[in-house]
Amino acid sequence: MTPQPEAKYAQLILPLGVEGYFTYSVPEAFRDRIAPGMRVEVEFGKRKHYAAIVASLSDSSEWELPKPILALLDEVPTIGSAQLDFWNWICEYYLCGPGEVMLAALPPAFRLGSETHLYLHAPPEAGSEDIADDEYLILEALELRDEISIREVQNILQKQSVLPLVYRMIEKRWILSYEKLEGREVAAKVAWIRLHPELQSDEEKLHAAIDRIQRSERQSRLLVTYLQNCPANKWIKRIELQRLAGTGSDVTSTLLEKGLFEEMVLDKFDYPGKGEPVQEVQLSETQQEVLRQIEGVWVENKPVLLHGVTGSGKTMIYIRLMQEMLAQGKQVVYLVPEIALTTQLVHRLKTFLGDQLLEYHSELTPRAKMAVWAAARRGAYAFIGARSTIFLPFVNPALIIVDEEHDPSYKQNDPSPRYQGRDCAIVLGRMFNARVLLGSATPSLESYFNAKSGKYHYLELNARYGESELPDIQTVSLQEAVQTGEKIGNFSKQMIDSLRAQLESGKQAIIFRNRRGYSPLLQCSNCQWEACCSQCDIRLTVHKVQNRLKCHICGVQKSVPERCPNCGQYTLRQLGFGTEQIEEELQALFPGRKVQRLDLDVARSRKMQQKLIESFQDRETDILVGTQMVTKGLDFDHVGMVGVLQADQILYYPDFRSQERAFQLFTQVAGRAGRRKDKGLVLIQGYAIGHPVIQFVIRHDPESFYQAELAERKTFSYPPFVRLIRIRLMHPKAALAEMAAEDLAGSLKQISDVCVLGPSEPQLNRIKGSYVRELLLKIEKTSHQLVRIKSALTIACQQLRNTKAYRSVRVHIDVDP
Repeated sequence: MTPQPEAKYAQLILPLGVEGYFTYSVPEAFRDRIAPGMRVEVEFGKRKHYAAIVASLSDSSEWELPKPILALLDEVPTIGSAQLDFWNWICEYYLCGPGEVMLAALPPAFRLGSETHLYLHAPPEAGSEDIADDEYLILEALELRDEISIREVQNILQKQSVLPLVYRMIEKRWILSYEKLEGREVAAKVAWIRLHPELQSDEEKLHAAIDRIQRSERQSRLLVTYLQNCPANKWIKRIELQRLAGTGSDVTSTLLEKGLFEEMVLDKFDYPGKGEPVQEVQLSETQQEVLRQIEGVWVENKPVLLHGVTGSGKTMIYIRLMQEMLAQGKQVVYLVPEIALTTQLVHRLKTFLGDQLLEYHSELTPRAKMAVWAAARRGAYAFIGARSTIFLPFVNPALIIVDEEHDPSYKQNDPSPRYQGRDCAIVLGRMFNARVLLGSATPSLESYFNAKSGKYHYLELNARYGESELPDIQTVSLQEAVQTGEKIGNFSKQMIDSLRAQLESGKQAIIFRNRRGYSPLLQCSNCQWEACCSQCDIRLTVHKVQNRLKCHICGVQKSVPERCPNCGQYTLRQLGFGTEQIEEELQALFPGRKVQRLDLDVARSRKMQQKLIESFQDRETDILVGTQMVTKGLDFDHVGMVGVLQADQILYYPDFRSQERAFQLFTQVAGRAGRRKDKGLVLIQGYAIGHPVIQFVIRHDPESFYQAELAERKTFSYPPFVRLIRIRLMHPKAALAEMAAEDLAGSLKQISDVCVLGPSEPQLNRIKGSYVRELLLKIEKTSHQLVRIKSALTIACQQLRNTKAYRSVRVHIDVDP
């Protein structure tokens, strides 16, 4: 990027949840080096320092005396011009501030912030009786060092809350403080070594070198280990060779000094020479035909929606396309709903892509994230990750794949920006002129509509790969089971018998229940008291193993009482059931079988999720009970049966997408059964088993479902026929939230071409201590006034915030909720 000389002013993005850009002056010493996309150090407010991003440069400013930029933190831009354009589009479309986008986009190591540092000023005399123990420890540390940070004070005192103590010491003038910009991490590096080139081509020199070190057993062992494991004098990671040889770093350093090895230090995800894929992709005739169709329609450079049934082998088509792009030196972006559940997928992709596949997700260390960023700015890699992967600083992405494009996890809910990862991927592809491929067995209604109306290309893959068939889906009426006495706990006799038959035939089973915990309600049968959250308008869920009541919204926890807190009677009962109760029942029904649970309570970390999935894959587990986690792209060889419990509850959730979500969930979880030669069995158990959505699932008839759902959406004016914007107003006082919502609704109803619904109380009308009121804006898809409408909405919200009575009301705008 070419610097802009003599730029006197810079418009900066600060990592704060505030609207707009901030103007700072550019000191003359920086003017020939500064460029958009660079990070700079600035002072914000009276004392805070931040690393800001230069958005643009100019020769004039409307501000008379803007603060100066203090330092340049980069030699080259961290963010390219294409990324800045992408950030700007997100700000405009999702009605958020550039600082909020920066917080979402940059890894923590790039988001430097200031931290209070302390130093001695006028310490008390030694032996003074006025010094408390904690104060003495701080003073002692400052005598040993010139300064310490607040973080270090917390470590010294082993306390989180230290600011009151620090403020008291500052008031006594014993110490003073200042703000210092903290950089926390640098990109991880990896050392590679190989035999020195002079020894590679001359056997006499090699033998002479071996003779020189033969007295040292460790040096000889390291060299022999290299020669045994690295044919053709290949590069090997230094730490890996030391592990194989059982030697330390000192031995390697000695051989480097003696000229037997040469070393190269690279960023973590870079490596000397690109590795070759381990395997070739074998496609069926059907897959090859679809591949040809994809490559044919891409001439028009429109996104492609690949609608392939579960188990049809969409991933193998993705891999072939990825290999082609990487061979051309291009970059590939592969988005998945949740990286934590893609252990199987990553393992499969590495088989074909080798070291050219890089993962990007929240559990990477800060140094590893920085290394992935460095790789994105440098070379031909395939990047796999969840929605935040779209913010990497790509150079030449030629292919963007959005797998399971229907999944709601692609939508960011809180905090802002509340972006839809799939839609952002399409815009990113347009900006880079990259090919975009959306794939799903159950496409979202919006994507299906766009494909059928010609906005996207639409391709189908209707047959499963190999000899596997789509599963046989049956329903079980709980109403009939209750009437005939065939309901045992939360299971029908038919479900239990089918489970037993599958297990006896050597198969595994998956049981899907979309509610975690043991029981969703603790109630007193005497006075009807219910255990509810003190901060949210929701009942607390019983977690039996931990003997805790938990709020699944704000995280509040308390012990399960033995008797009713209201009437004092021992008449508490647990109503409803979750995955924990199902696991308990199955262990009682099948005592000789291993039952495990896959939900957020037992698998919060990626490592634990991987352990549970591998246990089931290796057939150490017979029955896997889970929430939505078990529906997301898992591929198991020996699953003969899938059971869906209380299916009708999902259908009646008060949301216009509830039937679409139910169809997708049922179809996806059913797709886990019978993915090899033997045909699978799916039992859907519930009371409203005659519901049309369930019948569409049984018939494997997505086309009819989509047509019926589209007709209903059109009748009642919901996406994809209109655009929605949801506005939430939150405040600890219900009356103030209501008044603010009424005033905002009045302002918005003055905007033409907008239908304003509300204000209304949402189903969950109190969250984390704040009362919630909602407004819903409907805008016709054919309207060409979207920019004008969004601008008017932004002005109305800002006017509300500027009103003194409503300054404490939080306003959340969610575009395409």
